[in-house]
Amino acid sequence: MGRNVRSGRGEIDILARFPDALVAVEVKTRVGAGDPRQAYTKEKSDNVRRALGGLRPRPSRVDLVAVSLTATGADLRWIPAVG
Repeated sequence: MGRNVRSGRGEIDILARFPDALVAVEVKTRVGAGDPRQAYTKEKSDNVRRALGGLRPRPSRVDLVAVSLTATGADLRWIPAVG
């Protein structure tokens, strides 16, 4: 449906339509050490929720895609319904 979707003051990284739901997806990436999931803080969750308020129809959930990049490759994790 879209990426970097602007809504009010916020932005949704990916807006995806699945057969059963409209989903907002937040993407967090880390290079080297560190878990990208830790970057999805309560403050970030609140910002995403505020951005969702301006969308119609409103997504039914927020998923997180955590991307870790290292010298040996990439690890991608899709975490559904983070908030």
